[in-house]
Amino acid sequence: MRMLRPTQIDAQRTISRLINAYPLWISGIIAAEKWPAFVTKMSARYEVDISPAARQWRKRRCQCNTHLIGAELPTKETGEQIRWVMLVSEQGRGMIKDLESLQDARRERLVWGDYVLMHLTRPRVHGGGSRWTWCLLPQIEQQEANYLTALAQSAGKQRDAKRLDAFIRQSLLRRPMHSGVRTQVAKMLRRARVVWVRHSHDAPWPSVEPDKLPHLGAYRAAQ
Repeated sequence: MRMLRPTQIDAQRTISRLINAYPLWISGIIAAEKWPAFVTKMSARYEVDISPAARQWRKRRCQCNTHLIGAELPTKETGEQIRWVMLVSEQGRGMIKDLESLQDARRERLVWGDYVLMHLTRPRVHGGGSRWTWCLLPQIEQQEANYLTALAQSAGKQRDAKRLDAFIRQSLLRRPMHSGVRTQVAKMLRRARVVWVRHSHDAPWPSVEPDKLPHLGAYRAAQ
């Protein structure tokens, strides 16, 4: 597979797709210039870059399999960097289990930037069951919710929703709308809408409705 994903959101989608079969993980950040050598080293040591047929061969011989996934971070003063994670199958033996301190995504949550991978129950109206999805970290969710509520109160009092609508469209809606993130943002908007109505004397909500948020891909996700 292509280990360096074109965006952070592509990396997240790959991780959530693989995590059921590969629940063990380690992660880190590396300078972009060191990435090719890192991939070569991990490929030689843990066979992260092999074909599906080779993975089946290893599985039949009770050997674990490993995926390496990375994506470039936004440029910082320290230079180009890549955030990476190695996902490892639970079943089977292998050198990576002997040499690395692996964590289990079912117990130790995998964090990727502002987001955390969660195993959540799906509402019965949406088919029930459960799924892996990315959510905003609790502290990020609280920070965004508090700021949005403060904007809604100020905008309602002044009858001027420009800053409120701009924050929703240019910040909240530019986040990747994984189902978990979408649920969190909808909750923020409902709370802000109540505050807006209270302080604007029942004026109509001036921005995106909580129940009409885009699904992943409808907006360009921030990297």
